[in-house]
Amino acid sequence: MADANLAAVVHHAGGSYPVVAGWGILEELGDRLLELGIKSPAYIITDSNVMRPHGRSVQRALQRRGIAAHCFIIPAGETSKSHQLAQAIYQWLVGLRAERGQAIIAVGGGVVGDLAGFVAATFLRGVPFVQVPTSMAAMVDAAIGGKVAINLPQGKNLVGAFYQPLGVFADVQTLATLGQRELAEGWAEAIKHGLILDAGLVDVFEEHAEALMALEPELSTQVIRRSMAIKAEVVSQDERETLGIRILLNYGHTIGHALEASTEYGRFLHGEGVAIGMMGAARIAYQLGMLPEAVVERQRRLLARFHLPIRASGVPVENVLRAMSLDKKTVGGANRWVLLEDVGKAVVRGDVPRELVEETVRELVD
Repeated sequence: MADANLAAVVHHAGGSYPVVAGWGILEELGDRLLELGIKSPAYIITDSNVMRPHGRSVQRALQRRGIAAHCFIIPAGETSKSHQLAQAIYQWLVGLRAERGQAIIAVGGGVVGDLAGFVAATFLRGVPFVQVPTSMAAMVDAAIGGKVAINLPQGKNLVGAFYQPLGVFADVQTLATLGQRELAEGWAEAIKHGLILDAGLVDVFEEHAEALMALEPELSTQVIRRSMAIKAEVVSQDERETLGIRILLNYGHTIGHALEASTEYGRFLHGEGVAIGMMGAARIAYQLGMLPEAVVERQRRLLARFHLPIRASGVPVENVLRAMSLDKKTVGGANRWVLLEDVGKAVVRGDVPRELVEETVRELVD
């Protein structure tokens, strides 16, 4: 029987996995994991904000189907993506005598998914791994595609792997516990998908901004599935970011990641950094004669309707530029920029003049 909640299937070198989104589907997670062949016990990694209620709900859903589930709770926030916490989880797994065939279940946002996935990729040279994203940004972006990582003080995600999950199961109802700021930063990633690859999705965001910010169940679930499908398609085409397709997903991230790192991950949520970064990238594209001013303004208005920041006043320019120089996508010391030519049409450029980059960053942070 067809799965009405199936958003997409990701195909990768080692096989494929389902990407699922529905309203109220945490209850059936035990059944879905049994279908994937997951056996007892499992190891849930979640954070202090998500454990109650969602981590506990997942634990109960597994136990109802005979899967015992141990829980490790990390502090909420980007600083938890560290060697120290990965080491603590390894010790916990060893203490519980975890075996190679037993699965790690990531229940939470992108931080939990990245850290849990990194541990899954490296513990016993790889154990099964399932993503249960509970933030918008994780649902439409971070949980899909197998990028797992921890941070170094110098930058985000500098130590990591490509390690695909067995499945991604998103219960959109879990987003109802988020504040407006957290919802908005997640929608930023979905808006990004539209801006780079799906002009029709941008139209939907413009027509229904208020309903989406209110998390209207049916519409929100449909838009999340559509955004997930975009990410899944890109990842299936370019699993390891070698063909120049997957890098398009980094629209707004060159400046965005640098803003996060240069403010020590304390001032901006990830999607907020991306929103500011998208405005910087749009300005660069306009200055290069690639993008009409009307499209720059259209993007600005849309981000503003979702209450997303478009500037980052007071951040030292030098700190942002230094963080950008450590970006993983640099080639020969030069940043590769994802830039728009139109709504729904993005390209990669490696020839953006440094003066224009500095001028753009200065405008964003002054």
